[in-house]
Amino acid sequence: MQKNQRTKGEKGKLRPETIIVAGSAKLPENITAKHVFGYVAIELEIDLADCTVVDVSCTLLPSLGEKIIYKTLLGSEVREGIEETIQQLERRFFSVTKRAVIAALEDAYKWYKKAIIKRNSNLLSETALSTDV
Repeated sequence: MQKNQRTKGEKGKLRPETIIVAGSAKLPENITAKHVFGYVAIELEIDLADCTVVDVSCTLLPSLGEKIIYKTLLGSEVREGIEETIQQLERRFFSVTKRAVIAALEDAYKWYKKAIIKRNSNLLSETALSTDV
């Protein structure tokens, strides 16, 4: 798995063949942010050409926590799953919010799978329509 060399300075550029998926999870009861925000969210921009994560956003994490999430996810290939990414987070990220972050990532992956199914369904419909003409 080769990591993409994009930097945070390029975050404003949305590429034409990408999708954005977002996942969220409840924060633990014992942190202040739970009473203010309630949830942590992770957004992934995924390039459909090779199913790699080209950008990442995560709410409510301190800068070093966000850096670990960003470095772990950026360039990862999600077509076959996110188990390796979760294992890296389990080894490298230690916080009261870890379980919520992983749950938000799993939720984002669920939305990715739904988007791929919908996209493939639409492509099949378009192909069927073009062959009927």
